[in-house]
Amino acid sequence: MKIVNYLFVIICLAFTACQEQGSTSTSTSTTEPADTTATEAAAPAESAAAAPQDSIAPPVGFKVLGSAKGDLDKDGQAEQAVVYDTPREGDMGTERELHIFKLKEGKWELWQKASGVVLGSQQGGVMGDPFEEVKVENGSVVLSHFGGSRSKWHYTHRFRFQNNDWQLIGATVNNGAPCDYFEDFDYNLSTGKIHYKKTTEDCSKSEDNPITKTTEKDFEVKPKSLPSMGSFRTGENQLKLPKTEIEFYY
Repeated sequence: MKIVNYLFVIICLAFTACQEQGSTSTSTSTTEPADTTATEAAAPAESAAAAPQDSIAPPVGFKVLGSAKGDLDKDGQAEQAVVYDTPREGDMGTERELHIFKLKEGKWELWQKASGVVLGSQQGGVMGDPFEEVKVENGSVVLSHFGGSRSKWHYTHRFRFQNNDWQLIGATVNNGAPCDYFEDFDYNLSTGKIHYKKTTEDCSKSEDNPITKTTEKDFEVKPKSLPSMGSFRTGENQLKLPKTEIEFYY
């Protein structure tokens, strides 16, 4: 009888232990999946919220060379300027395009497109690709190019949206060669003011420390109208300074 009672007690204890273990296992498996599910559900929402709105898919076959953001029409909202290399072959390498986008109802829409303002891929001469950068500065789109061989040149053009059009308001041109001369033309088309600077270099005694001489003059040539971005072609516009033989292309 004692043996029977002893076995009965052991069976009861074993049964109770199994129940407690089953309860613990069920509780753990219920809690862990709930936490994991909550984490996984939150992840997509965070990704969607953090997705950059400034990503713009380029046209098929186009490659982004540079981009910049900034308020271009004083509406308190940033626009985007993007320079693309296109698959089109021209006389001087592949053609390029400038696209300007506005954000409307959460989507980027094309506002302006121009091709002549960006030089072709081979127009830099032996210096290679002439495109340097695009940036937004003081509410204007600024484009920079560089090229040449021994004699080098550098262009900076500034376009602003005004009078319901994109217009060229400024052009800076630098050209020259070491041990010869360097010329700088800073042309404010809005006012017509031109600042001209020329520095000559004499390297007959030393190329490392040339003898330099600098002259500067101011001129005024106000254009009849400001060039429109849509028809402007970089580097193909000639201007002669008044009462001089000095001229430059911008």
